[in-house]
Amino acid sequence: MRIKIEMNTRNILFIVIVIICVFALSYGIYYQIFGKKQKELNNVPNVPQAIEDVPFDEVFDNKINLQEYTSANFVNKVEPTKEIVYTTYILNEIFEGKYEIQVNIPVININHEKTIEMDREILSVFYDKVNNIIENSKIEGTPKAIYTVSYTAYLNENILSLVIKATLKEGDNAQRVIVKAYTYNISTNQEVSLNEMLEIKKINREEVKNKIDSKVQDAINYSENLSSLGYEVYKRNIKDDMYKIENSNNYFLGPNGSIYIIYAYGNNNFTTECDVVYIK
Repeated sequence: MRIKIEMNTRNILFIVIVIICVFALSYGIYYQIFGKKQKELNNVPNVPQAIEDVPFDEVFDNKINLQEYTSANFVNKVEPTKEIVYTTYILNEIFEGKYEIQVNIPVININHEKTIEMDREILSVFYDKVNNIIENSKIEGTPKAIYTVSYTAYLNENILSLVIKATLKEGDNAQRVIVKAYTYNISTNQEVSLNEMLEIKKINREEVKNKIDSKVQDAINYSENLSSLGYEVYKRNIKDDMYKIENSNNYFLGPNGSIYIIYAYGNNNFTTECDVVYIK
């Protein structure tokens, strides 16, 4: 009887030791996998959240937004039955292995030499690329191209704004985002600079410049942290003259007169980077 009790005690001790060993082994494995991983994450440089989003990408609806204003009393139109901005060319076409094109290209429907000049530029920048892609697709070995164009336009009293956005990917080249904006006074038939618009709306220039600098510096900080992790990034220079108010004329008036100041680096480089400063 005594022997049986001693054997039962030894069995219980053995089981307890086995349980402790299994627990210790499990904890060691857990720490190696998750604890070590957490330690690595804790040692990663702090990457800030992406810079403040602004309501930009969703505005491209391929139409003119009159916002309860009417253009009929202001404008001498080229096409009297059409809106002051309308889609003049639409193409949605896929040629397998060659190209994917989805474009809506607008025209400013105002009969004035200045707007005619703008329309020529729009065709040169956005429409000619469609023809270029289609023609190049006929050449053997030409890499595949993916090209999209969309736009939006707003009328705020006598100020017409049109902004056009294109994305372009050709072969192994990095994707580009190209953005062009036009802001035009339909009463005076003149383009309106950002500096003039700030005066019209009585907005402090220094406050706008501070907001531009803050937005760009946030983007620089974000890019530098990504670069430290081994990512390739587009590098901005906050001292560049492009950020001066007098040079920041790629802008438009959006819903209810809100201002979008656009720095689209893909206009001249192979990048999708685009800083948008939003002023309500």
